[in-house]
Amino acid sequence: MAVIGITKDVNKMAYDIIGNVNDSLDNGIKDVVVSDGVQNVKTNADGYYELKTEKTKLTFTKSGYNVNTYDLTKFKNPSSINVDVTLTTATPKGGNTDSNSRLSKKTMIYIGVGLVVLVGGFFIYKKYKK
Repeated sequence: MAVIGITKDVNKMAYDIIGNVNDSLDNGIKDVVVSDGVQNVKTNADGYYELKTEKTKLTFTKSGYNVNTYDLTKFKNPSSINVDVTLTTATPKGGNTDSNSRLSKKTMIYIGVGLVVLVGGFFIYKKYKK
C-alpha cells in the first residue's frame, strides 16, 4: 500500500509592495484603503503603505475620491514592487461641480432677461400695431 503525502507550500510566492497614494497636486493622502480583496491596509499621514500579497489586483479607495485599481500581473511574482498611485477627486452625484453650478445660474439669468425682453417687445408691438 502506497502512502500519499500532502505537503503545504510554506514559501508561497507573493508580491512585496510599497508605495504612496497622492492627490493630483502630489500631496500624500491619509487613510486610503489599499486592498487585494482579502486584506486591507491604510495609508499613513504621508500616503505611504506596505502590503504583501499573492493576489494580482490592488484597489485604492477613499471617500471623496474615484476608486483606482492596479494590475500586478505585469510583474514577475515574487518580486518587490513600488506602486505609486494618484487618486482624483470624485465628481458629486448629478455631475454638478461648483463651476457648473455658477454656469447654470448665469445661464438662467440670461434666459430670464431674454424672456423679459421678448415679452416686453410683444406688448409694445401690440400697443402700437393698428
